[in-house]
Amino acid sequence: MMICLPNGTVVHHINANYFLDITSVKPEDIENNVFSFSSTFEDPSTATYMQFLKEGLRRGLPLLQA
Repeated sequence: MMICLPNGTVVHHINANYFLDITSVKPEDIENNVFSFSSTFEDPSTATYMQFLKEGLRRGLPLLQA
């Protein structure tokens, strides 16, 4: 996945396989609170994707203001 500026500059990216690896949790991991995801989202994939988007915005906004 990539976040790009209108001119094509890639400001943030994540490999899809890595994303799937870090968001695939076992039921016992959830019960034991091994992972700390956003309290707004219960789904690890959604929480991780939101973090990815926020990081992309953080990295991209300064480039748009220049």
